[in-house]
Amino acid sequence: MSLKSNLLAGAAVGAAILVAGPAAAQTAAPSQAQIDTLSQQIQALQSQLTSLKDSVAKDSAATKKTLEAMPRVTADGGRIRIQSADKKFDAAIRARIHMDYGFFNAGKNFTTDATDGFQMRRAFLGVAGKVYTDWAYEFTANFADNRGGGSQIQAANIAYTGFKDWTIIGGVLQPKFTLDDSTSSNDIAFMERAPVGNIVVGIGGSDSRTGVGIINKGESHILAAYVTGNATNTSGTIDDQVNILGRAAYAFWQSNEGAAGIGVSGVYQTSPQATARPVAAGTATTSISFGDRPGLRVGGNRTSLTSTGAINQIDGAYAYGADLGVNFKSFWAAAEYYNFGAKYDDYTATGAAQTLADPEFSGYYVSAGYILTGERRNYTPGEWAGVKPAWPVGQNGFGAWEVATRFSQVDLIDRAGGIAGTGTGKETNWTLGVNWYVNPAIRFMLNHVMSETKRPNGTDVELDITAVRMQFQF
Repeated sequence: MSLKSNLLAGAAVGAAILVAGPAAAQTAAPSQAQIDTLSQQIQALQSQLTSLKDSVAKDSAATKKTLEAMPRVTADGGRIRIQSADKKFDAAIRARIHMDYGFFNAGKNFTTDATDGFQMRRAFLGVAGKVYTDWAYEFTANFADNRGGGSQIQAANIAYTGFKDWTIIGGVLQPKFTLDDSTSSNDIAFMERAPVGNIVVGIGGSDSRTGVGIINKGESHILAAYVTGNATNTSGTIDDQVNILGRAAYAFWQSNEGAAGIGVSGVYQTSPQATARPVAAGTATTSISFGDRPGLRVGGNRTSLTSTGAINQIDGAYAYGADLGVNFKSFWAAAEYYNFGAKYDDYTATGAAQTLADPEFSGYYVSAGYILTGERRNYTPGEWAGVKPAWPVGQNGFGAWEVATRFSQVDLIDRAGGIAGTGTGKETNWTLGVNWYVNPAIRFMLNHVMSETKRPNGTDVELDITAVRMQFQF
């Protein structure tokens, strides 16, 4: 019953009492004066009710306006985000922790005392967001000492996004380059990317890279081009390197059941990194080396089974190749192939004419996986999206479980180019992986790598590595 109805009912009861008079037995009709008085009282109450409604409406509107003008704070997926009421400004705190433990099982002809143990692979903390609607920013520091050089800037950039589907970015960034490296380290299926991918992006891409770039991304494609310099942890150089790199990818099939796409990536190092000023023709100290650890980086072991060593007196370096990705429901597969190498200077370090051919190498990988619990690892143009458990642990579920395998090979022997020493070789790795996605923020990984390297002198080297990772992100 409304307030107005209550007041009318009360007035009616009062009128009945007045009519009844002091003696219940006596019945008398109310006088006109009494009726007029009662009517005036009802009108006064109605006026007070109208005034009260207006006051409540004004207070409600003022409160709503105040709330709408306040910043919005959310914690979706554990990530704290603050957004202005007009959505022109926002800031989100980001964190990433990858803690590994691994041990080595030395095989045939492996004589290095590899170090078993823990490694803080990544420890990121930063903030990202936008200002004035069309400008984005990111600042992230990596506090992990996995490179032996202490903490460093992981990302520090600004980007303009005012043109539909276009992004212009500059600062310290990670270029979209190769399929594996375009995918976040939080979402890759294995603890480490394939060796050939790490070698290729090391020429002018990878994270912590200074540079500028432009990206066009639509529902089924991505185009990206960059000019980059040194990484932020580079020291002891005279002149920075200059690299031109780009990537294009196209999803030629997209449906409710999955997607498939192809991509190409290429990089050319137009100005190699110099470590000393040249004093005469052919004496510029420019060099590059190609090599990577065999699929895992644990225990502080930094010895690559296969490496070209320093290739000196170069004019430039390059890499180019293609990739393929496909997912169908809970199954996924990927492959990448690259050629890479260096261009020698016309003169050797002693000033003599160069007689060696330009060294060139190649490598590839093929990988596949299946999510046992029914979730998907979706292919988006040029990269992979992560697995999100449908039933996280603690919410009537046991997370998502994924099994994966990868075959990779990289050949770092080129006799015509003078690269055939005892440290080089043709490295083949089998990687087996199991991933447990506890919830969208926490994942545990188990990898086992079986590595074999064929040396130019005919000696085979074998090594098995087992490692686990605890991963946290928001």
